[in-house]
Amino acid sequence: MVTAETGTTRLNWVKEPDPRWDAARERVFSTVPEGVFRAETRHPGDRLSGDWWRVEGPDGVVGYGWLDDVWGDAEILLAIDADARGTGAGAFTLARLEEEAAARGLNYVVNVVRDTHPERDAVTAWFCARGFADTEDGRLRKQVGDRTRDIGQHQGGRPGTGRAAEPDEGRRSRYVAERDRAAVRPRSVDADVESEPLGPGAEDQGGYVDQEQHRF
Repeated sequence: MVTAETGTTRLNWVKEPDPRWDAARERVFSTVPEGVFRAETRHPGDRLSGDWWRVEGPDGVVGYGWLDDVWGDAEILLAIDADARGTGAGAFTLARLEEEAAARGLNYVVNVVRDTHPERDAVTAWFCARGFADTEDGRLRKQVGDRTRDIGQHQGGRPGTGRAAEPDEGRRSRYVAERDRAAVRPRSVDADVESEPLGPGAEDQGGYVDQEQHRF
């Protein structure tokens, strides 16, 4: 659970392990204007797809965030109770969804503002002001996380980040010994070849290899 102060409101971000349609959702989504989301008939207890978090204020649930992995991206939606709009609850929910996507190593968060949304232009501008870009297919997309990370490395302390540690005395000694051995290693058994410049790939860890023996 994540807790943050938003203006004068204290909000909690709570993961739902088994998301289902319930009275709190019914209340929040009933305040969302018609046309914002796809119309679906829900019944109490219906299991919901994707990952859900609820946003709790001092007086109960004020909103929901939803995320679903889609081919390396995270499709997201957020629903905020009408009474909580303008308090920062929407920005809080969006920031938490971006953090969830980045923690999974996903590339982008994606939101679709439907053509039927009664405030489509205003909502699109709200997302764009928070780093989203309007794409040709009508989706709003934002890059999340550290895109300089190595492929497959999404955890803290990944390669390429932070300050390199100084090698210990044993490692330095082994390096010096290997360097000295490489310096006196004969370059070639053929004196005529020794003076010729070596092409790319001819050098291997300070010594040299016969390229003809390493062809595929």
